Amino acid sequence: MSRSAQFMAAMNAYDEDRNEEALRLMENCAEHGDPVACYLAALWYRNGEGAKVDLKRSNELMRRLELLAQGGDNEAQWELSCKFRWGNLISIDIAQANHWLETAAEGGHGDAQHHLAWYLETGQYGYAQDKQAAEQWYQRAFQQEHPETLYTFALREFKGGRITEKAIALLKRAADKGFKQAEHVLREYTH
Repeated sequence: MSRSAQFMAAMNAYDEDRNEEALRLMENCAEHGDPVACYLAALWYRNGEGAKVDLKRSNELMRRLELLAQGGDNEAQWELSCKFRWGNLISIDIAQANHWLETAAEGGHGDAQHHLAWYLETGQYGYAQDKQAAEQWYQRAFQQEHPETLYTFALREFKGGRITEKAIALLKRAADKGFKQAEHVLREYTH
């Protein structure tokens, strides 16, 4: 999802140490339903960036993120899965993380689909290793042109350590979507 002009202005203000302005702008984005803004504003309130530490407001913003997820917002579901997985402002809860990951993946969120595939492929985070299910999720992410999945599929096209035309085409598609690792591999193999 692309971020709004107001979100970008908030990030610019934050980068320039204008924290009060950044918080005001980010909180406005959160109130308008931006899941990432909900998390960042909650984090800034928790850390006292732009305002005094306000745990109550931080918790309210995290609750807003949860409500967005419950309301079917795929990006909020993905964000919430990450926060539960790594304990960002909330306690680690792998069962909740997996629930939201699966919900976001089913709803078509490319990052969620790619990560669910990876966890199923490798047997991480409480998932049993299931190569067939992993491949199905990779295929769904690939159909959406998810950049990291395009990159993964490109690597599969290398033959005997040599790049193929199909690999180059996939790497270019991933690079065009901003996946830096694809750009690096293209430079290394195509000069």
